[in-house]
Amino acid sequence: FLTSVFISVYYFTPNIQKTSFLILGISGPGHDSPTLTDTMIFSSVSTKGLTTISVPRDIWYQPAQAKINTLYYYGQKNGSNMDLVKQGMFDILGQAIDHLVIVDFNTFQKVIDWVGEIDVYVEQDFFDLKYPLAGKENDLCGGDKEYKCRYESIRFEKGWQLMNGETALKFVRSRNAEGDEGTDTARSKRQEKVITALKSKILSPKILLNFQKLQEGLQIVQTGIKTDIKREEILPLVKLFLIAFQQEMKNYVLDGWETETGLLVHPQ
Repeated sequence: FLTSVFISVYYFTPNIQKTSFLILGISGPGHDSPTLTDTMIFSSVSTKGLTTISVPRDIWYQPAQAKINTLYYYGQKNGSNMDLVKQGMFDILGQAIDHLVIVDFNTFQKVIDWVGEIDVYVEQDFFDLKYPLAGKENDLCGGDKEYKCRYESIRFEKGWQLMNGETALKFVRSRNAEGDEGTDTARSKRQEKVITALKSKILSPKILLNFQKLQEGLQIVQTGIKTDIKREEILPLVKLFLIAFQQEMKNYVLDGWETETGLLVHPQ
C-alpha cells in the first residue's frame, strides 16, 4: 500500500521546483504571551535540497517599531494576519515567504515523542538556572523578590543524548545559561541540531514504512499546526519534501553582534 502511495505522489502529482517556509515557534495556550514568537526559522526547499536559516528573535524591525518576535502577534491583533511577519522577514532576509507554519510548544513535544527519542549531540556542558515554568509567569512567589518559584534549573552535559519531547523543548528554548550557551546564536544552533535529528528520524524505515505511524503524525500536524498552506498544495509539497530530503541539508544561523564576523549590527 505504501509503495503505491509513494508512486502516486511521485508520478501523478504536479511538480514544484522550489518553495519557502517561515516556521514560527510560539508558546501557545497555557503560557504567558501565547502568540509572541519564541523561534523563527526560514526554510528554503527545492529539488536540490533543504536549507534553513535560524533568525534571532530580538532583531529590531524599524517599520513596526518593534522586535520581529512581535510581528505575528500584531498581525493577529490588527487583522493583517500573517502578512506583517512575512513582510518583516522579507525586509530582513531579502527572501519571499511562500508559506507560514506556526508550531506551539505542546505540538513540538508531540512531534518529537511521535518519532520517539531523537539523538542530539550537546557541544558543551551548560546550566540554566532560570528556565521558565509554564503557568508561573505571574506568580508572586510568596513575596520572594527574586521570583525563584517561576523557574526551574536545567542541565545538559556534553556528548550524545537521547531526548524526548520535553527534554528537546528545554534544549532549544534555554536562553539563560551562563557563557556562550546563553546567547541567541547558541540557541539557534541548538534548534538546528534538533531539526536535523528530527529529519533523520522521520526518514527512518520505522516511520516511513509504518502506515499507522504516518497517520498518527498527520493527525498531530492537522490538529496542532497552523498554516496558510491550501489543501490542493499539500501533495505537491509532500513530493517536493520527499525529493529534498534525499539531498543535502544545510543549516545556517543569522549571527548576532556577539561575534566579529556576525551579520547583524547593534545600533548603539
